[in-house]
Amino acid sequence: MNQANEWLNIVNLLGNVGFPIVIAGYLLVQFEKRIQSLEGIIRELHSELVEKEELERKIDQYVRVLDSERELKKR
Repeated sequence: MNQANEWLNIVNLLGNVGFPIVIAGYLLVQFEKRIQSLEGIIRELHSELVEKEELERKIDQYVRVLDSERELKKR
């Protein structure tokens, strides 16, 4: 009889703990998908920022060249 009570306690414990474990596992999988999606978006933003910085550097160089040519023409 004592062993039957132990089994009932174990089954009851699994019933009480099993559902939260399943929900936690499901949420972890969903969060992982979202995190991977966000990582991809962050990588895209990073590459766009790098491209923008490169374009800004080129524009600055071009403006400097134009300014120097204007200065030469003034003399």
